Amino acid sequence: MAILQNGPNGPIIGKFGSVSAYMLKDQNVVRGPKRKRSSPPSAAELLNRKKQQVAGKFAGHNKRLLEFGYQFLAEKGSRVGAFQLAQRHIFKEAIEIDADNNPFVNPERLLLFSGPLTPLSNCQVSINNDVIDLNWEADDQYSDSVYKINLVLLDPFNESHLRTSIASVSEGSCSLQFDRLKRKTTDFHVYVGIWDTLDGGFSNSIYCGVI
Repeated sequence: MAILQNGPNGPIIGKFGSVSAYMLKDQNVVRGPKRKRSSPPSAAELLNRKKQQVAGKFAGHNKRLLEFGYQFLAEKGSRVGAFQLAQRHIFKEAIEIDADNNPFVNPERLLLFSGPLTPLSNCQVSINNDVIDLNWEADDQYSDSVYKINLVLLDPFNESHLRTSIASVSEGSCSLQFDRLKRKTTDFHVYVGIWDTLDGGFSNSIYCGVI
């Protein structure tokens, strides 16, 4: 039985006939019965499902990292949060198709941080035993010490590591000791981005390569 709340202009909750109504984040949602499909899915639909599965698996495995990297883009009160924004980016912009027609996440197209700040320019990464060396072109607009460098070492479906505020952007270089490099069994994809630690906000991350 459906219930009409708060008078004739209020929301409907419950079931009437084959129609169901409920509240979802302050919105009244009404759904009719699902129609059974008689035709098989097309090749494009099957590929789209695969892309959704790949994007969903990647996003789920790296959820906390993506929630951090997209936190400043999520509008308060919106049904679309930081994680959903990251999922959308992965599905629309970071998925490619291999020679066997299987979708995969291309690390070079992936944004782990996203925001309006101007990204770093020409960042180079190298390793020396357990030390990561980063060098980038300093930018006059980031002369203030509130602008910091964030670093991600990404192994897409295993362990990933986030290091925040490892240096001021104005320094142009930094070195970071990372003990796990001595015993790593896989490669890490390296990403860096700028963080405005005073007012909030990120730049888009840039891809620095593999170590």
